[in-house]
Amino acid sequence: MHQLKSILKMKTNYMNNKLIKQLCLVSILMLLFKTDNLGAQNKESRSQDTIDTQVVSIVKPYTPKISDAFKLKQTPRMGSFETPQKPVKYTIFSIPVASTFTPAKGNSVRLDKFKKEKLFQNYASLGYGNYGTISGNLYLNQRLGRGERIGGYFEHHSSQGGINDLQLEDGFSNNNIQVNYVKNLKTFVWNSEAAFQRQAVNWYGLPFETTTALDSKQVYSTIELGSDIQFTKGVFRSGEIHLRRFSDAYESQEYQLRGETKLQLNVLDSPINSIIKVDYLKGSFAKNYNGLEGPNYGNIQFSVAPSYQYIQDDFTVSAGFRAYYLMDTEQNKNDFYIYPNIEVSYAVVNSIVVAYAAIKGDLYQNTYFDFVQSNPFVSPTLEIRPSSTPYKVIVGTKGKLSQTIGYDLNGSFTREQNKALFRTHSIQNLSVPNNYNRGNSFGVVYDDVEVFNISGALEIDMSQKLNVRLKGDLYRFTSDMQPTAWNLPEFEASLFLDYQFSEKLIMTANLFYWGSRQDTTNFEGQLIPEPITPNFTLDSFLDANIQITYKITNQFGAFVKANNIANNSYNRWNHYPVQGFQILGGVSYKFDF
Repeated sequence: MHQLKSILKMKTNYMNNKLIKQLCLVSILMLLFKTDNLGAQNKESRSQDTIDTQVVSIVKPYTPKISDAFKLKQTPRMGSFETPQKPVKYTIFSIPVASTFTPAKGNSVRLDKFKKEKLFQNYASLGYGNYGTISGNLYLNQRLGRGERIGGYFEHHSSQGGINDLQLEDGFSNNNIQVNYVKNLKTFVWNSEAAFQRQAVNWYGLPFETTTALDSKQVYSTIELGSDIQFTKGVFRSGEIHLRRFSDAYESQEYQLRGETKLQLNVLDSPINSIIKVDYLKGSFAKNYNGLEGPNYGNIQFSVAPSYQYIQDDFTVSAGFRAYYLMDTEQNKNDFYIYPNIEVSYAVVNSIVVAYAAIKGDLYQNTYFDFVQSNPFVSPTLEIRPSSTPYKVIVGTKGKLSQTIGYDLNGSFTREQNKALFRTHSIQNLSVPNNYNRGNSFGVVYDDVEVFNISGALEIDMSQKLNVRLKGDLYRFTSDMQPTAWNLPEFEASLFLDYQFSEKLIMTANLFYWGSRQDTTNFEGQLIPEPITPNFTLDSFLDANIQITYKITNQFGAFVKANNIANNSYNRWNHYPVQGFQILGGVSYKFDF
């Protein structure tokens, strides 16, 4: 009986074990079936998924850029249309009666990390110096609401003159007033501005002694209105419109209306940019240089400039063109121009050596206003017409030699048609002379000129307190009709230095060199008693300048400026000597309303 129970127990265990194995087998099969179905479902789901599993690498080569170390003259505009925040401008109306030094609009001084200070919205300064020089600035900015502000500035710079051995008055003055409004929202930035400028100069550069009484004063007036809008996204990226009226004390008038829009489309992850412009110019002079009825001038320019940018690893290319349709409203002539606009760069050794090349061309709208900003001693009798650059070829290299040293070295060849050249007017021996026809003013002559240029720039950040910028340009000019490229130097060089001694004391220094230039003096009518050399060379000159600023408190400061430190009596323009050593001291104040 005992044996029978043992046999039944063994059989029961065997059946239980068998049942367990069967159940396990069924479970495994079901699991496999379910997994297969899930895999099929996942496979089907993936086949319907629109997201690609590829790995996309976007590589853009680093392109170092060196800020301009030299800019002889900057054409005044109604503020920046690029940024919503109005930059504070510390510019001085530099004309040859004073030092030809133009303060650099360069990099801000790099400061050490001192304790955080309160920022003020408004700024005022006042200074006085020798030659009866007065300099004053007032910058105002007021927030109206979220993303909305209104601002403006007033600038004054004047001198009583005082250059030795002159027969005529040599004082000058410059006054600027500007008001701007900015609306900054998430999707766009809208900016509107209005400005007025009054410039007074004297044609004091007589080439010989005279007993004739001359009123040498000339006054220029500028009224400007402008508005622009910028969008953060979309095809339409920006739009701009600008109106300027320019006049003088001799009944000359000039109107210019410019409009511009920028479009951007993305094709194959690369942008296609297009700039469309319209430029209308209309002007007149009361008289020509011979005292007859003055010339009228005017034209309308329509232009479109599409470009496509392609980036692949260390290689970047931007290819496009500029097309212009020119309508001369006075001569009833129409012309069509097309220019290349191609740039190529390749990072040979990462950011250390970046080779680049370009071929570009453009049509330039010359204006009476622009000529005056370059040379305020022009006569109100000019011929105004556009200049064309069929091509400019540039080849160069740039990069960073170290973390503190950047460089840019290039060579270029340019072909310019109808290039505007300043040349001294002839001396008219008239019984009733004009105030500007005694060889003391400049005219504009046009010629086709070829320019070969070698340019080099170096920027050194030796420490967080010291920044040094050097730039040099070597030119070779070949003119077509004129004997030479009048009043253009064959060599230019500049040195800019910013140094912060401490949290309160900052120094900026500038060294400026201009090479020799060619000019001419001719006469009409009877010979004058004193002989005059027709063609001659203006000597090269060196101009050194320094400014020291001391912060007394967070709101009060003091400054001292010294221009033409070497006291060089050079001529920036023919027969126009500059003031000698100039020193100006003043105070500044920052505040809020």
